[in-house]
Amino acid sequence: MESLIVPIGMPVTIITIVFVLACVVSMLFARGSKYPKQQTYSLDQKWTHEPLLLSATEDGPVAAPEHGHGDIEIGGSAHGKW
Repeated sequence: MESLIVPIGMPVTIITIVFVLACVVSMLFARGSKYPKQQTYSLDQKWTHEPLLLSATEDGPVAAPEHGHGDIEIGGSAHGKW
């Protein structure tokens, strides 16, 4: 096991040092760049995007004959404070 320290350990150490230096250099070059600020949406604004349907299943609406409320989505509904 001791005979593998130099043939494996030295290249791994050198590659690690090179990657750390590359990361430091890239952070130095990216210091002045800024990302464009994303506009946040609030409820008083008009929604201009297409509607989204997020579903955990590909099943369509099913009838609930025992309750008589018509079509319901599989999986229930979401509740929350908006």
